[in-house]
Amino acid sequence: MNSILSEKQIFEIGNDAKKRRREFDLGMGPLGDNIFKLIRELGIHLIFLPVKTEGNDEHPFSALFVAFEEKSFFIGLNTEDYLDKQIFALAHELDHYFDPTDIHVCRISDDPNSPRELKANRFAAEFLLPTDQLVLEIKNVNQGNLDLHRWKHTALLRLIARLHCEYKLPYKAIVRRFEEVGSINNDQYELLLQEGVRDRDSLYYSIGLSMDQTVFEMLNTQTKKQGIEGDDFSSIIGNYEEGLISLSELMEDLALFNKRVEEFGICNEIDDENIEELNEFLLGHKDNEK
Repeated sequence: MNSILSEKQIFEIGNDAKKRRREFDLGMGPLGDNIFKLIRELGIHLIFLPVKTEGNDEHPFSALFVAFEEKSFFIGLNTEDYLDKQIFALAHELDHYFDPTDIHVCRISDDPNSPRELKANRFAAEFLLPTDQLVLEIKNVNQGNLDLHRWKHTALLRLIARLHCEYKLPYKAIVRRFEEVGSINNDQYELLLQEGVRDRDSLYYSIGLSMDQTVFEMLNTQTKKQGIEGDDFSSIIGNYEEGLISLSELMEDLALFNKRVEEFGICNEIDDENIEELNEFLLGHKDNEK
């Protein structure tokens, strides 16, 4: 539970997260999956990639932030992750966007214990569930007290499940937030981390479904989305229509996301038979690279 971040750093990160929320008129309430909309509004291009990781991978790929000359920004998101983890990963990468360094390529899993990554993780937690808001949530259900040391384990699970559904943070991130504000002790913290939160037969999963079945199941879904946002597809097609790239280059770009030119109404430049042959070649070439 020990962090190498100083109290001063933690204070500054919390203030920065609140400043960003005010800047984008987000209030202090739940942000959740609206973070996808925020990222689009910031002009950051999202690339969705379902990337499976081996069981022995200590630092599985979650997200990747790339900046080109501080003009073009991209986030690659692993959609093999559960949706709540995707939301947290996006908030983490936003910290790299808001606070750029000399390193223009950042992976959330490169070195999770480095000061830079710890800062981004803390920013994500504060951005998605601000400390002031968490304290208010706890005090509202605990007679004005922040101390949950006497709460039963099942009562804690019910509170976490409600916050999980409302704020859309991963379970473990919420548990860490409880520890960070001093609401739970070390024994409670360790016991909570032992929960099989993705196990459909677990107590927590049952409690989560009872809170909000639709939202809880959505957060526990591996979306496996692949591709880019619709506006980005329009940009690629615009490059072709303006003569910046050839038809074959356009088809190759679209094939990276399992898309075909016909889906975008581009089928008049060459006959159907040649389009089909080129599509098959490009998709087959992509499969051979896997």
